[in-house]
Order: sequence, then structure tokens, then C-alpha cells
Amino acid sequence: MKNKKNILTYPKNINFEFLGLEFMRLHQHGQGIISRSKCSHSIEKHGFPFIINKFLAEDFNNFQLTDFMFVRAKGFHGPYSSDSLSSDNYEELDRKDIEKKILNELKKTRLNTPQISDQVLTRFQYFIDVILNRPTICFCLNRSVTDKKNNLKFEHEWSHALNEYYEFIIFSLEADECFSIILAYD
Repeated sequence: MKNKKNILTYPKNINFEFLGLEFMRLHQHGQGIISRSKCSHSIEKHGFPFIINKFLAEDFNNFQLTDFMFVRAKGFHGPYSSDSLSSDNYEELDRKDIEKKILNELKKTRLNTPQISDQVLTRFQYFIDVILNRPTICFCLNRSVTDKKNNLKFEHEWSHALNEYYEFIIFSLEADECFSIILAYD
């Protein structure tokens, strides 16, 4: 090994190219957002805490979210401040657990909230199937806007607009792509 010092060196210029966003109204009080981006380097060659932090640092991950509004805004990541999120807030789950968790949240009965229609659920399921139908590494945000342990329950002025927020990050290993799936309820 001639180049031992480069083994653990992470490239500084790694970035994600934003490829698109699919916005779906789940019902009157819920929305689903699926974003897709491509990593400039092989995802598998780096540690996932590093990759997640690089992904979260991208400008396209700065947004405010309310019941019907999705706006790009620096310093915001849904109901959280961008500065307060890192790879430490995401736990790895296998493909089947991520799919089950997403579908359970979509189908869950909520007080004063209509059920998701079969048509919207079928459409969302299609996207999930396409994303998970290849080798993936999956992560779920392990923070909650209703968590009593969260000292910063309302991290910014729009935090109170959401009752529930779920985020899933799925890395497609073959394509070096990243999918972010967000479910938000007011």
C-alpha cells in the first residue's frame, strides 16, 4: 500500500445534484414529498454518517413546510432548523421495515383527518416500489415534533404548523442516487 494516508480521506468536493421533486397531496391535512438527487461520488465508498451530512448540507434540503406550502428557505429543514439536524438524527432500517413504516404512517387513522384515498395510496406505493426495487441503504429520521424530550419543540416560527413529520432517506447503491421521502401532517 503506497498511499495509506488516502484510505480514510473523504473528498471535499462531494455533492448531490438535485434531479426532481414529486409533491402529493395525501388529503386535506397531509402531504407527501419525494425528492431525488444524484451523488457525485460512489455512495458505497464512504461512511453513511458522512454521506448523510453531505446530503443534508445541500441547498435543496433547505425548506419551510406547512400544511400546504413548500418553500425553499435557507436555515430550515421542514419543522427543524438545518443546524440542528445531522446523521446522528437518522437510524438505519432495512428495506422491508422502511416500506412498512411508510405505509403504516400513510394508512394510520388520525383524529379529524380523512383517510388517504386508495388512488393516492396506490400512486404513493408505486413510487415506494420503484425506489426500493434495487439495492438500497435506508434511514429514518428519529426525531418527532411531538417528542417531549425535544427541548426545541418549536425550532423556528413555522415549526408549529405541523403536527407530524416523518422523513426517510434512501440511498440507491447501483445508481448513486438518494431519495428523500417526507410525510407531513397539519
